[in-house]
Amino acid sequence: MTKIYIKLITMALALALSASVVMMSSYAWMVLSGNPAATGIQVAVGGGNTILIAPNVKTEEDGKVYNYPGYFSESLNFGVSKEYEYLHNLEGLRPVSTANGIDWFLRSGTVDSELAYANLSKDEADAEFAKQCNYVYLDFWVVSPSGDHTLRVSTGKPEDVGGSFVIDLMNPVYDEETGYSLEPQKGSAAASVRIGFLANDVTLTDETMEKYMATHAYKYGREYTSLRGLYVEPKSGTPYLDADRFTIYEPNADYHPAKEEYSGCYVPTTPLAINAEDGYIWDKLAVQLSSGWKETTNGETEIAQKLKTATIASGAPKENANLFTDFYVKTLQGQIAPYVAKGQFIKHTENLKNSLLATGSDYIAIGDSSNIDTSGAAEDTYIIKLERNVPQRIRMFVWIESQDVDCSASAGSGAFAVNIEFAGETEKDDE
Repeated sequence: MTKIYIKLITMALALALSASVVMMSSYAWMVLSGNPAATGIQVAVGGGNTILIAPNVKTEEDGKVYNYPGYFSESLNFGVSKEYEYLHNLEGLRPVSTANGIDWFLRSGTVDSELAYANLSKDEADAEFAKQCNYVYLDFWVVSPSGDHTLRVSTGKPEDVGGSFVIDLMNPVYDEETGYSLEPQKGSAAASVRIGFLANDVTLTDETMEKYMATHAYKYGREYTSLRGLYVEPKSGTPYLDADRFTIYEPNADYHPAKEEYSGCYVPTTPLAINAEDGYIWDKLAVQLSSGWKETTNGETEIAQKLKTATIASGAPKENANLFTDFYVKTLQGQIAPYVAKGQFIKHTENLKNSLLATGSDYIAIGDSSNIDTSGAAEDTYIIKLERNVPQRIRMFVWIESQDVDCSASAGSGAFAVNIEFAGETEKDDE
């Protein structure tokens, strides 16, 4: 079999400084601060000619909830889409743990299996508890008009301005002697962030399809005859499906700012689960090595050089309380990806497990392992298999994994950026 990887979709998730910020490109960014707190959220998806993207439209009629696609297009900005207005007023991410995207273990010891503590807003009645536990989720639709594809998280090509990464956002500062510069953070929530994708190919009811066919959006998708992806509604008490599969994207796997003795090593995380053995998640992991800021020939980061150029050109005041916002939002407009050197993925996650078992250790030095190959995507982990012209609903989660070795009080401040790119895979018989 010959495997052919093609770029399908680029997604960026952003907890932005202000809910009023509108990103002007297909890429947005995530900011967490205040241990970590957020004042809004921006999400953008860009597709191109290979895949189309649509927001999830939720309607309720006679006590029954229906989910179907909105308008399919080549790009979608969740931050300005009315279906996702709730993202603008979130409390912020707080450490939780999950092995399956269904059972969420909160810091209080409570298990949330009904999304009761997801997407909590700042004005939730249980505000004090919201400060202790919160994770984010959203649904969206994808469709592949060109053929059948297997969807994976991808690092993208080096020359792309997208790709998948999670990286700390350095703080812009001014010094009388050295001028403007970017100062690294002391802690890092980015080291313990996770992105999860819950997916199934369950066909939705004919009644749901009829609701979709009655919408204005359907006139652009008349070739679609069925919809796939059935998920639990928040606080509904309905059971989850055996067909659910959960994929966990773990970025910066060898980056350990809170545990420097593990620098350059992979330390496995065993998230909390109802059954302890379910915490061993090797078959669900897409593991990526650390991403970093691109450097110039003189050792300065390209993004720091951009800051100097931008502040000189704009005549920015030396004492500027809004320098962080002005630089990342107004100057860069959320376009972080061009300045990032993206880490490669572990090609076969199974090799990580086997190496750890062979050494009997709780960590493995990546550079010392000759059998740990890397590539643009994890080959033995995928999100869902797309069938041509069949719209597929996907549920995406973002959380801080409380069982990660770097999840500590010192890692709770600062800001980080997240960019996600999907890759599709097709297979051809060798001739």
